[in-house]
Amino acid sequence: MAELTNYRLVLDELDSTLAHVEAEQAQAFVQEVLNAKHVFVAGKGRSGFVANSFAMRLNQLGKSAHVIGESTTPSIHEGDLFIVISGSGSTEHLRLLADKAKSVGTQVVLLSTKPESPIGELANTVIELPAGTKHDAEGSAQPLGSLFEQASQILLDSLVLDLMKELDVSEETMQQNHANLE
Repeated sequence: MAELTNYRLVLDELDSTLAHVEAEQAQAFVQEVLNAKHVFVAGKGRSGFVANSFAMRLNQLGKSAHVIGESTTPSIHEGDLFIVISGSGSTEHLRLLADKAKSVGTQVVLLSTKPESPIGELANTVIELPAGTKHDAEGSAQPLGSLFEQASQILLDSLVLDLMKELDVSEETMQQNHANLE
C-alpha cells in the first residue's frame, strides 16, 4: 500500500509557484475585476474548470460573470473584462477569443506560465504562474499541467478574499447568491 506523502510535494510546488506571483499583477487583476461591467472567462480542459469555478464565485460576489461558450453568454463589449486561463498562452481558440475581445475594446487578463505568448501579447495584464505545462515537463514533478491548474485555482480563490473586502460582501451574502436550483 502506498503512503500518502505526495501531497507534501504538491503543496511545496504550489508554495514555490505562488510565491513568484508579482503583487502588482495581482492588484491590477483585482482592480480590473472591480472596474468591469461584466466578466467573461475561458479556458480549455482543466483550466476551463478553474475558469468556471471563478465565474461562479464572481456571481456569488454580485459581479456579472459568464463562461464563454455557454448558450446564455451575452455579447462582450467595451468596459467588460475577459479572463483567459491558459498554461501555454497559445491555445489557438483562446487566442482568437482574446483577439475578438480586444477588437471591441475589452480588457484582457491572462493567467499563464508563458507571459510572452500569443495571448500574452494581446493581454492588458498577465499573471505569470511559473509551473510546468502539458507541453513542458520542466517546472513540476506532477504530470501534465496539474501544477498550473492548481496554482490558478488557489490564486483566484485567494483573490476572491480581496474582492470580498473591496466589494464589502460577506460570506452570508455569497451564500444568498449561491445557486438555489441544484
